[in-house]
Parts: sequence; C-alpha cells; structure tokens
Amino acid sequence: MSQLLDVILGITPVPGLSAAFSLLKITVSSVQQAREGKRQLGALAYAVAQLLDTLNTEFRASRLVQSASVKPLQDLHSLLEDIQCFIREEEERPFLRALFGQDSRISDIEAFYRRIGIVANEFQISALLNIQRMLSNDERARSQDLEGVQARLRIMELNQMQLWRTVGSFVVNPSLAKYVLPYLKV
Repeated sequence: MSQLLDVILGITPVPGLSAAFSLLKITVSSVQQAREGKRQLGALAYAVAQLLDTLNTEFRASRLVQSASVKPLQDLHSLLEDIQCFIREEEERPFLRALFGQDSRISDIEAFYRRIGIVANEFQISALLNIQRMLSNDERARSQDLEGVQARLRIMELNQMQLWRTVGSFVVNPSLAKYVLPYLKV
C-alpha cells in the first residue's frame, strides 16, 4: 500500500488538483507522525490518494473539465482540509485520550469515507472507485490498530507488575507501604 501511495504522491497533478495533492502530502506526513490509530489513518490517506489519482486520470483524459467541476473541487478541498485537521488532532492526542476516544475516531473516519463517496458521486466517478474495498481496508487497519493497543496495554500491565515487585522489595516498613501503594493502583 505504501509503495502505491509513494507513486501517487510522485505524480504531477493537473493544475486544478495541485492544492489537493499538496494537502495529501501533508496528510501523509501527519499520518507518519501519528502514534495511535496509525494504520487506520493510513488507510484513510490511501483512500484519499486513490480518489485523487482517479480524478487526476479523468482530468488528464479530458473526461472531467475543471470549469464544470468548480463545486465538486471545492467540496474535495473542504474534505481534504477536514481530514488534515482530524489527523493532526489525532497525531497530538495522548495514548489514554486516544484509547477512550476510539469510538469517536472510528465514527469520524466512517463519516470521511461517506464524504469520499459523496465527492466521487459529484465528480461522477463513483464507478471507478471501489468504496467497499476502502471500507474493508479500513476495517482491517482498525483491527490491526486494536491489536497494537492491546499489546501496548499488556506492556503497561507488565511494567506496573514490575513496579509493584520493585516497590515491594524496597518497602519493608508496613506503615510506609500504606502511603506508597495506593498511588500505584491504576
């Protein structure tokens, strides 16, 4: 997937899509910096790249005309700006907030896929995009991200148990233990 994304980022877009491709490059860079939900955010960026690649192909083949696509281009730009803001917020979100906001992130990403479908319909290229495949890629990425979160939680649990053992070996005074141990509970 990343190789194809690199190819798409490397193409020279038609003039009407240059701003959209610039936003895609920024989005991909932000996805690479994200810590939580990285695979799912990457799948979203990949879906946007597919949309832009298809649009670029259609504009180059003159099946789409920029002057007749003003409103869809505005909607595309708005979608890309919203995705960029969303990914930037996700990139800055700490682990526990990302964990507790996971349902919100999932619903926001699903809304972006709906908007990708709407934009594809506005350009009348929905037959050229496989939205169902995009959604199944998102589902796969979501489960991979979940596995990563579970692994991170297991590591945190092991670290906490190690801390308990370490503190327990140093705390020989029971009166001191009653003050220290409550702070170690999660």
